[in-house]
Amino acid sequence: MALSAAPARTRVDPDPRVRRLKAIFRDEGLPPALVWIAEVESAFDPDARSRAGAVGLFQLMPDTARRFGLRTWPRDERRKMEPAARAAARYLRHLHARFGSWPLAIAAYNAGEQTVRRALRGRERATFEAIAPGLPRETRSYVPRVLNLMADREGLDVVSL
Repeated sequence: MALSAAPARTRVDPDPRVRRLKAIFRDEGLPPALVWIAEVESAFDPDARSRAGAVGLFQLMPDTARRFGLRTWPRDERRKMEPAARAAARYLRHLHARFGSWPLAIAAYNAGEQTVRRALRGRERATFEAIAPGLPRETRSYVPRVLNLMADREGLDVVSL
């Protein structure tokens, strides 16, 4: 399913960083609204670092960053807006291809592919709502937070995802 905009609520982003991030996601074949993941992950702080070792706007873990083309040494490219956005977009595209929906892809972005795969095992329906009880508490709140932020910032219909 696609993310669809409700034109009446859509606005132009005043922040040039958001406009640039959206252009990168568009170039990578993703819905531009997914850039709001960076607000949830890091409040758009390129120097953000988690206790688990995730770094940058999109809070990429070292292995994921390298898997999607970033260097983590000697200079950590996860802190650079454009390379990190391209890597995050490629990762999200991979997750969407694997799980078939944006809510599941967003859940996997937060909890990891294996966690979502395990939660899907034995389920008749492959939806976020169906597997939410089997996901970590953080992910159960993370996905709605991202979707609600996208709806608020972009005027998107996230119910149809």
